[in-house]
Amino acid sequence: MRNAAPLNTAGMHTPQVAYSVNVRLGGGGMGSSILEMLIGLHQTGLLSQAIVSSCKTDRIRRELITQLGFLGRVQKRLSLYDPTEWLAGYLENRIFDRWASRVMRPARIFSSWTGMCLTSLRVAQRRGSHTFLGLGSAHPRTVLELINHERRQWGLKDLRETPHIRQIEQELALADIIMTQSKFSERTLVERGLPAAKIVILPLGVNVERFRPVDAIPTEPFRVLFLGQIMLRKGIQYLLEAWQQLGWRDAELLLVGKVMPDSQPVLKHYTDLPGLHLMGYIPDQLTALQNAHAFVMPSVEDGFGLVVTEAMACGLPVVVSKHVGAADLVRDEESGFIVPYDNVAGYATALETLRANSARARQMGLAGRDAVLNQTWDDYRRHLVNLYLTA
Repeated sequence: MRNAAPLNTAGMHTPQVAYSVNVRLGGGGMGSSILEMLIGLHQTGLLSQAIVSSCKTDRIRRELITQLGFLGRVQKRLSLYDPTEWLAGYLENRIFDRWASRVMRPARIFSSWTGMCLTSLRVAQRRGSHTFLGLGSAHPRTVLELINHERRQWGLKDLRETPHIRQIEQELALADIIMTQSKFSERTLVERGLPAAKIVILPLGVNVERFRPVDAIPTEPFRVLFLGQIMLRKGIQYLLEAWQQLGWRDAELLLVGKVMPDSQPVLKHYTDLPGLHLMGYIPDQLTALQNAHAFVMPSVEDGFGLVVTEAMACGLPVVVSKHVGAADLVRDEESGFIVPYDNVAGYATALETLRANSARARQMGLAGRDAVLNQTWDDYRRHLVNLYLTA
């Protein structure tokens, strides 16, 4: 594993970076995170071209942006209604990649993300570019094995290996540098035979100005928050079982996020669970975080989990699984609890501890905020820029 060193640009040649990623730049989710990354490259003069699906921001000079435009927006919209995720996970990215490989300009460095750049990587390497590849999850075969294990527990058929997985494996093998977000992701890559020497861990940043604690302690009842897609991959099955074992009738468990198809057997099993509230997607996630007493992310697989650091920035004690990448920033029993992903008793004990001792919970939450104050987007950008400069 290579560590990202502090930024030192003295005496270094400034390279140009062509960055290609199939997102709506400045949009929600990954589009917001990518924007934060590109701002750092733009501010230091490293960004030569940003190739994106579409753009809704003016924080980067328009002449640096190449966008697929209307077709990109149409593809993104159609993918929302694709229950197989085939379009979103493979065809859409393949179309984007072929287009990107034709419009990208020569640059010393080419950077992209897994699943959307196989053709572009090959073109860039033929031109002599140094190639960087971002990975936001564990190794795809590890992800598949973990998810299929969960699906079998709930009577669902295994997901089959797809061309998307094989494509990602080819991209990982081709790239000069792989940028992961956690030790968990790095470990799964090494276990699959990739050399640790070409892997860099670069945890995501968090906006500590926006995500911050409120002065008033949230009102009763005791409120536990999960924020993310409601699916087996996010481990909601273990959280719901833990909640059932706790047997609380005077507390609330809020599941905030889109309900995905594979969660239906789980939700049906726990239909009458006291205190359970399925909130769906809500735009004001900050208020939800600030009104909770504890945050839980019990993921079976999660390359990072940005919402965990957002919860920590809000002063919430967090309970996370060992398969959540952001667990790297949590000090067990000091700023939160780290639990094996399938340990139902571990989740229940952690929540019971937080409820029984509000003073300790408050102290843990403040310790969590302190931990992420040096994990801002500015810090992230400094490390990212230094990584490109030293390539």
